[in-house]
Amino acid sequence: MIKILKFIFIAFCLISCQNNQKNEVTKGDKYVVSNNLIHFFINYAWNDSIGTFYSEIDNEGKVVSDKIYTVASSRLIYGLAYVSKSNKDYLRKAIRTFQFQKNHLIGSNEHGNYSLSYANEPTPTSFDVWQQAYGLCGITELYRNSKNDEVISTINSLHKGFINKFRDPINKGFWGEFKEGKGVSGSKSLQSLLYPMTAYMINLWNADNLHKTNYEHQLAENIDLLYQHGWNEKTSWVNVKFNDDWTVQKTENGDCNFTVTPGHNFQLAALLLRAASLNFLSDENKAKYQSLGKHIIDVTLQKNIFHVGEIGNGFYSEVNPNTNKIIDTRKTWWQHAEAIIALSLYEEKYEKEQKDLEKFFYKTFTDRIVGGEYFYVTENNKPITTELKGSIGKSTYHTIEMLRFITKKQ
Repeated sequence: MIKILKFIFIAFCLISCQNNQKNEVTKGDKYVVSNNLIHFFINYAWNDSIGTFYSEIDNEGKVVSDKIYTVASSRLIYGLAYVSKSNKDYLRKAIRTFQFQKNHLIGSNEHGNYSLSYANEPTPTSFDVWQQAYGLCGITELYRNSKNDEVISTINSLHKGFINKFRDPINKGFWGEFKEGKGVSGSKSLQSLLYPMTAYMINLWNADNLHKTNYEHQLAENIDLLYQHGWNEKTSWVNVKFNDDWTVQKTENGDCNFTVTPGHNFQLAALLLRAASLNFLSDENKAKYQSLGKHIIDVTLQKNIFHVGEIGNGFYSEVNPNTNKIIDTRKTWWQHAEAIIALSLYEEKYEKEQKDLEKFFYKTFTDRIVGGEYFYVTENNKPITTELKGSIGKSTYHTIEMLRFITKKQ
C-alpha cells in the first residue's frame, strides 16, 4: 500500500512539473528563469574543494568529465557577478571561480598573457579569438560589480595580450586565429570583429573609468569595419568570412562561401544599435549605425525563418545565404537570446514581437523540472537532450545577458 501511494505521489509530481513546463512564464518569472539557470550549475557543477565549476554537465545534471573550460567558467562568472546583488553567495562563488581562472586558466608567452582553453592544457600553439575574447567576459562583469584591483589587473594583462595577438595594424580590425610560427593570415570573420566587443570591450569601457580611452579607438575601428563590411545588402544576410583585406570570401561563381545564422543578423543589429551609448563616436556615425541596425532587424523579420511563419514559434538555426534555403531546422537558445536583445533596442517598434519571442524562449529552452536550459530544440520544439546543458561554451552568459538588456529597458 505504501509503495502504491508513493508511486501515485511521484506520478502526480511529474504531471505537475510537466504542466509547469508548458505554462507561460510571467513577467516576474524572468527572475525565476535566471535563478533556475544559475542554480542548475551551483547544484550540479560546483566543486567547493577546488573553488570552481565543472564544465561538462548533461541534461540530468550529471558531471560527464572533469574538464574545466575557460569560456564556460568565464560565462558563469558573468552570470554570477551580474545577479550578485541579490545573493552574496553568488559573488563569493564568482570571486573563487576568478581565482581558479587566474591560477589555472591563464598562460603567458612573448606576446603577453592569454587564456588556456581548459585547465591543465599543454602549452598551446594556436589561439582563437572566440576563446580569448570570452576569457575576458566574466571577469569584466565581475570588475563592474566589485571594482576589485586584482580583477582589473588581470583584465589589463589579458587585454594587452589579446591586442598583441589579434590586431591587424595594416587593414585594421582583428584576425580570428593566431598560430605560433604560422601567423594569422586567412582567419578574418564576422566573429573576429563582433565577439571582442560584445564579449567584453563595451562592458569594459563602461566599467573601467580609469582606462576608458584605452578601448575607444579599437571599438570605433571595429564598429566602422562592421558597418562597411558586415552586412550584405544583396543577400540581406551578414557576411561571415573575409579575406585579409576585409573583402568577402566568395566561390568561383561569385556566391558567398559560407552559411549564415539568423542569430548573427540580430547580433550585428544589436551592436550597431548599442553604438548610441558610446559617447566618443560622432553623432553622424551613431546615426548611420542605428539606421543600418534597424534596417537589418526590419529585413530579418520578413525572412522565411520562423516556424509556420510566426515569430512566436521561434526561428530556424542555419540558412544558405545564396538561396535563402533553410539547412538546419533546429532552434538554438543563443540565437533567440540575441534576437530578443536586438528587438529590445529598437525603440519599442517590435514590442509585441519581442514579447512573443520571450514567451517562446522561456517556455521552450528553460527546463523548469531539472533546471538549466536546452541548447537546441527540434523544429517542433522537442528538446534535443544529446547536447549537453553545460559544455565548452555553454553556461549562463547568453540568457543572463538577455535578461540584463530587458531589465535595463524596463
